[in-house]
Amino acid sequence: MKRIVRISAAQLPTVIEGKSFEEKQRKNLEQILEMLELAGKRESDIVLFGEYANLHHRTWSEDKKEYVPDPIPGAFTSAMAECARKLKMNVALPMFGIYKGVLSSYVVLFNRSGKIVGCYQKTHPTIPEQGIGIMPGNDLTVYKLDCASVGIMTCMDIEYPEVAQVFMLRGADLLLFPHVQGSWGEVDWEIRYRARAIDTGLPVVSACYGYPEGEWMPGKMIGRSSVIGRDGLVLADMGRSIGLLTYDLDLSAKRITPFYFNEKHDRTLAVTASRRPELYGDLVEEKAKKKALREISRTVRSKRA
Repeated sequence: MKRIVRISAAQLPTVIEGKSFEEKQRKNLEQILEMLELAGKRESDIVLFGEYANLHHRTWSEDKKEYVPDPIPGAFTSAMAECARKLKMNVALPMFGIYKGVLSSYVVLFNRSGKIVGCYQKTHPTIPEQGIGIMPGNDLTVYKLDCASVGIMTCMDIEYPEVAQVFMLRGADLLLFPHVQGSWGEVDWEIRYRARAIDTGLPVVSACYGYPEGEWMPGKMIGRSSVIGRDGLVLADMGRSIGLLTYDLDLSAKRITPFYFNEKHDRTLAVTASRRPELYGDLVEEKAKKKALREISRTVRSKRA
C-alpha cells in the first residue's frame, strides 16, 4: 500500500532589499507567509525552509547586528503556527532563536494543528557561529509527525555520516536538510548530500536560498533545494531560482537490493542488520578529537607568530 507524502521545499530569496533591518525582516516574513500559502494550495504535508529562515540575512556576516534572535515560542512562531493550523500542514521552520533560555540555530516543527511538536538544535555549529553565541545541541531526536518520522541535519550536521546513520537507527523515514551553503562548491555539496541517502536508504530533502533569474554566479548561495531518492538520485531540483519545490514521495517504496545478504531486502534494514558496532569504537572516543584540536591550535599559533 502506497504511503504518499507531499513534500515542499521553499527556496526564498538570498538577498532581501530594504532601507532598515526592520523593513527587511518584515519583507522576509511576508515572503515566508506567501510560500506557506502556496504550499497550502498544493496540499503539502510537510514544508521545509532553509536555515535561519527568520533572518533576512542569509550569508555569513561579521556584523552581529544582523543576528537578532526570535524567542521560541514568540510572535514569529505564533505567525507560523497560525499558518500551519489554517493550512493543515506540518512546517519545519529553521530559526536563529532562543529556546528555553539557550541561543542556537533551531528547526521548529509545527504540526497540522499549529502546535510546536519539536525544536531541533543544530549539533555541529561552526566556530564563527559559536562566536556569536550559538550553542550546539546534544541530541539527535527523530520527530514523529502524522505522515512521517523525520530526522533533521542542519547545514554542517550533514558533514558527519554518523548523524544520518543515528537517525536511521532511530527509525527516521525521511531526512530534512536545511542549509545556507555557498562557496564550498557544487561537487562537494552534491556528493555529500546524495551519499547520505545512499548511506541510509532514506530520502533526503534540502532547502536553501535562491536568486532572481540571471543573477546567480559560482560562489554564491548554492540554491538547489531538492529531493534525493533512496538510491542517491536527484528526484526533483529547484535550481538557482526563487520558488517552491513540491514532490510526492512514496515512503512505502523502499530500496530493495541484494546488499550484503544474498536475498533482496530493504536497504535500510540490511545496512542496520549488517553493521558491526564493535569495530567503530574510535568514532566515539575523545582521543583523536583532542589530538586534532591540539594540531589546529599549534597551526593557529604559528600563523600568529
